[in-house]
Amino acid sequence: MDFLTLTARDGATVSICHQGAHVCSWIPAGGSEQLFLSKKSEYQEGVAIRGGIPVIFPQFAGMGTLPKHGFARTAEWKLLQQQQTENGAAQAIFNLKENIARLTIWPHVFNAQLAVSVQGNALQVALSIENTGDTTFSFTSALHTYLAVNDIREARLCGLQGTHYRDSLTGRNQCEEAAEFLQIAGETDRIYANVPDQLRLQQAHQHLHIHTTGFADAVVWNPGQNASLKLNDMEIDGDQRMLCVEAANIMRPISLTPGESWSGSQSFMVTYMK
Repeated sequence: MDFLTLTARDGATVSICHQGAHVCSWIPAGGSEQLFLSKKSEYQEGVAIRGGIPVIFPQFAGMGTLPKHGFARTAEWKLLQQQQTENGAAQAIFNLKENIARLTIWPHVFNAQLAVSVQGNALQVALSIENTGDTTFSFTSALHTYLAVNDIREARLCGLQGTHYRDSLTGRNQCEEAAEFLQIAGETDRIYANVPDQLRLQQAHQHLHIHTTGFADAVVWNPGQNASLKLNDMEIDGDQRMLCVEAANIMRPISLTPGESWSGSQSFMVTYMK
């Protein structure tokens, strides 16, 4: 499998697998790894990587007739551009289009691009979808980000208070988030609707600021110990060192008429505690 490593002038790095245009690692300048990647991930053609930032398109989870989470995360993307900007940021753009195999399961013509930019203590991942065919289509999508935490029991996700969510474990809808911050205490799988564009993952040593554009929803997922043991590609106690905070459009699928396009992004910035 082919990987691309981008290095900004200040030393910040990001590693991207061509399969899925999958961001597998992000290390800020002078900092430590911010993404969780299971040591048991299978790096095989057509097999999803456990961790990093999988690109979910054109279907979230099993909410449709396609394979789980669609085909983008296991498809081979084409590198269109790689550069270092004048201000020292490192950037890359990957592209995915329809082909005969994909048309047999999702009969729509499209152009998808994933742009990744890294510099200093910040990372931005931007997804865009263009309808290049002659019929309207709709899709759900997500940037299925696995964030690294030192101890899931101590991590706090702030910014969701007052929003409503679907609990995918119980099937309950319109649950209201009453807590000032979310702490994970076991298996968690929630789709928050109409979320603020700013969230914050707090740990004792750092705060990770999460900013989204174009995505109305956020998925918060941790398999917990029991479900984690059933995942063949999840390392032992991996659930204690990760939290998925995913920018998503699920509750209201995006619809594109011929020639129309959509774009969304998820950006991260680390601040360290003294």
